[in-house]
Amino acid sequence: MKEILGAIEFSDVEIRLIVGEFFKTRFNIIRVESEPCHGIVDYTIANKDEVKRALREVIQRAGRLIGADIERLILIIPSVGFKRYPLKVNVKCDNNVVTKNDVSRALKKAMKTNIDNNITIVNAVCVKYTCNGISSRRLPENETAAELIVDIDLLCADKTITFDYVSLIEEMNVQVLDISLDMYAICKEAVLFEQTVNQNLILIKSDYQTTALALISKGKLYNVEILYEGLDKIYKTVNEKYGLPFGIIDRLVKYDVDLKQDEYSEDAIYAWKSANGESKTISEKELSLLVSDDIKELASSIKVACEPIIENGLVSIVIVGEGAKMKALIEQIREQTGVTTKTYAPETIGARDSNCCSLLGSIYGYRDANEFKERKLSSIDLYQFSELIDKKEDSEGESITTKIRNLFQLKDKGGSSHE
Repeated sequence: MKEILGAIEFSDVEIRLIVGEFFKTRFNIIRVESEPCHGIVDYTIANKDEVKRALREVIQRAGRLIGADIERLILIIPSVGFKRYPLKVNVKCDNNVVTKNDVSRALKKAMKTNIDNNITIVNAVCVKYTCNGISSRRLPENETAAELIVDIDLLCADKTITFDYVSLIEEMNVQVLDISLDMYAICKEAVLFEQTVNQNLILIKSDYQTTALALISKGKLYNVEILYEGLDKIYKTVNEKYGLPFGIIDRLVKYDVDLKQDEYSEDAIYAWKSANGESKTISEKELSLLVSDDIKELASSIKVACEPIIENGLVSIVIVGEGAKMKALIEQIREQTGVTTKTYAPETIGARDSNCCSLLGSIYGYRDANEFKERKLSSIDLYQFSELIDKKEDSEGESITTKIRNLFQLKDKGGSSHE
């Protein structure tokens, strides 16, 4: 059975959706779609009709281009109101042998934990397994033991925001296959947990309205802090002076601002005509000096939030999101914090656009958790998808793959490729 999974995320400027298929251990992307949306303010739904419009458009467009209806999606939840409940759950092993069923029972026990009324459990993560006095991050399956101790982290977030997001997806007649915290999902995609054995790591998700900071230590997501300030103030400063549209400002600020230079070029980097036909230009010097204070102020706020962690010892910073594309902001964070600062960039396979990190990571997280739940659901209508594949056969009934295979077989027998 095909394993085709999709995930969806609400950002402050767009709705993002990704669909792909697992083939063995590799996840092959089938479709990535996004739709502009300005109905989300500080993670809350400020304009429900606008969000529903964008949701409907991105889901229907993805389904149309894939050739099969989108039926279920993993939903990304922002880490607002984050709280972690670390638990040690003991379970007796059936027949004195450790199995996945023991972990499943441990997870069910953990989900009964009483938590604060204003939050809800989003992810239940198995952090460590202990049997016969030996601890490991890998399940000691088939090991002989009378008891298994499972360290489980319950990762929780704001209940109202979670329920509002879920309700909107369901109003689109799409089932919520699972939910995942954005910062946890990013850690899964960027393999950040594995990097924190000997050091702490600060994950920064830099967006237009907000900046989220997460502390990862000893392979765990410990805490998340939300700063309700982002790139918007920088963009607003440029817009108020020049009246340029968002897309132009976005490109200029991300790629043409450099605060490290001693001297700036006064050559025009952008030219346009105003509403009254007047020709205008902007230089690197003008733009950099204009936004310098705003960028430094945002970096300073991030530094203040990170200071308690930095003072505790060895730490590094990883940046994702829209701010990860802004060279000047990254340089300022590195300079003001004094620690190693880098953007997430996969060396082989992975999200080339860090805005897709949480989408991919949520799918990997779902698949890991599915080992203990044995869910066999797909995000699309597999019957429709199979019919589409069948229709791609040529008029002779041979698929392209079959024709190529037959071509090589003919060549091996001494035939001609023109026969």
